Amino acid sequence: MNIIVIGNGFDLAHGLPTKYTDFLEFVKVLNNVLEERNKDYDCIDMCNINVQIKTLIKENITQQIEQWKSLLNDNFWIEYFLQNDMHGKENWIDFESEISDLIQSIHMDMYEKRSLTSMYEEIDGIFINEFLENYLWKDNVDRKLNIYKDIKDKLYDDLNRLIKALEIYLYQYVNKINCEKKLPDIQEIIAEKEICKILSFNYTNTIERVYIDKSNMDIDFIHGKANKDLEIEKNNMVLGIDEFLPAEKQNINVEFVEFKKFYQRIYKETGCKYKNWVDEIKSEHSLYVKKIAKANFLYDEAMICKNCKKHNLYIFGHSLDVTDGDILRDLILNDNVSTTIFYHNKENMGKQISNLVKVVGENELIRRTGGSTRTIKFKLQKNLT
Repeated sequence: MNIIVIGNGFDLAHGLPTKYTDFLEFVKVLNNVLEERNKDYDCIDMCNINVQIKTLIKENITQQIEQWKSLLNDNFWIEYFLQNDMHGKENWIDFESEISDLIQSIHMDMYEKRSLTSMYEEIDGIFINEFLENYLWKDNVDRKLNIYKDIKDKLYDDLNRLIKALEIYLYQYVNKINCEKKLPDIQEIIAEKEICKILSFNYTNTIERVYIDKSNMDIDFIHGKANKDLEIEKNNMVLGIDEFLPAEKQNINVEFVEFKKFYQRIYKETGCKYKNWVDEIKSEHSLYVKKIAKANFLYDEAMICKNCKKHNLYIFGHSLDVTDGDILRDLILNDNVSTTIFYHNKENMGKQISNLVKVVGENELIRRTGGSTRTIKFKLQKNLT
């Protein structure tokens, strides 16, 4: 079996504007358009975004005005991120971390029975204070839970509107940007390995439209996929936070479960095809070990690792951050899986190694990157051709 795992770095390698900062720049333009009274929309030409996207905005904006108003107006998260200083941060992980920090602070106030105002001292930003002060007059013991429910409902509704706005940006704008060049590494893998399994952490259709014959495609969009449905309820894109509660409280304090990725994956029915792939890989290894044991062969771990039928895992454009650790561990921590991790420069490689330590542990990483038990290697990716 051959599995290709792709992250946002895959889209970025194709020159696509898929950083969260690219999306926010797009939103800034739309906000200016919504505020502009004349119909020439000069702000579109003056903005610093992709040229093809500028053209698409001009072509679509007239019929999309009301839709964009419904998604962007009075949206807490949109306004928060436009005003928040995220200098030096450009990954969606940073974006999700900001959401997580706020949710955790609200949760802490809720369960530690502190004053709602104590949250202000922990979260920097005038905008949040202005948002929450609408609830201050209600801040009393009798109505506290209802206060937090109101806040949570508002934040969750606004998050869904943000996700819908992101879906439109990706489907109607980014997916239409021409990708004339291809990545040699991906081309070679698909050509040499015939049918590949694809595990995509992206919402875009780049891997499909640029590389893969759909008739031979087996792809798992683990975080959902941008599509053309206009209703928020039909959106299946996962954009949330990781578990932040200790194990003993995870099954009890579920007030903010809707914000968590695992919940969204289940609720939005993104599917988990990769689980079937992992089950097959583990089953093969287990049967091989049993076969050896039955034949009374005195094979050690290194010999099993060397002789068991190998599956190939290729990771491209993924930071290996611990937020996706459960999925990465399922794939990497198999002695019958040979993992190739692509990097675009040495700095990027260093970050991947550091993140991988958090995912699999230092000892496991050392064992798998050298000697007879080696199953992981790093490879410098080739430029677009």
